[in-house]
Amino acid sequence: MTYLLFPLLLFVLSFISGMLGLGVAFVSTPVLGLFGFDLKHVIMPWSLLLNGLTAISSAVAFARSQMVDWRTATPLLLITTLVAPLGVWILRFVPTNVVWWIYVGVLLFLAYRMAFAPKQEDTHLIAINDHTRLKAALLSAMIGIFAGFLGVGPGFLMMPALVMLGYTARIAAATNSVIVTLPSFSAFVAHLTDAQFNGWIVGMTSITAVIGAYYGSMFTAQRVKSKTLTRIFALALVLLAIQRVFLLISG
Repeated sequence: MTYLLFPLLLFVLSFISGMLGLGVAFVSTPVLGLFGFDLKHVIMPWSLLLNGLTAISSAVAFARSQMVDWRTATPLLLITTLVAPLGVWILRFVPTNVVWWIYVGVLLFLAYRMAFAPKQEDTHLIAINDHTRLKAALLSAMIGIFAGFLGVGPGFLMMPALVMLGYTARIAAATNSVIVTLPSFSAFVAHLTDAQFNGWIVGMTSITAVIGAYYGSMFTAQRVKSKTLTRIFALALVLLAIQRVFLLISG
């Protein structure tokens, strides 16, 4: 039963994350926590591996739709990749419950910002100057460290940050899908020495997650408007925060 449940679950979660231009870790980390897996030794390395794979899948779909701002994506990809392991190192000194409460706080803050994002006009052409890209680069360094600390990859932080800097949600999602690829793998490598998971389940979920992310991204590219995307993102973050608070209080 386990070999059917988790691949199907990760397909659904990856479709949702693909719509938002995110790797799946931002949602798979708390959901896998419902099944009693250890956070640091099982969930984090598993989620980070899937995060990188689903991000690549989404990036391919968005690139085929010509929605990626490569002048932003390329430098931010390099920056977040280099700093992500620092966040993993900081994690060794912080209790698990503290990590989860920080996660909840970040989710609620981002949900508020995305729910009340400025009105956006969808277009594949964006007026983003180099000064804005420099701001994005500085933010990406902080985001890469913090995301590595949380073990969820930088995507769920980077996407709303780009929206707040002036990118439309659709272009932010597409660009973000490229940015989060390598950082996820660099953080995953940092977790390998302590990783403990079932190779068969990881392999099967990797396949279904890649497929789900690709079709989720194509769905956004073809059918979803930026206003709708920001609302979906905000709702997903609130639901994740509520679920995690319930577990923290009841546990």
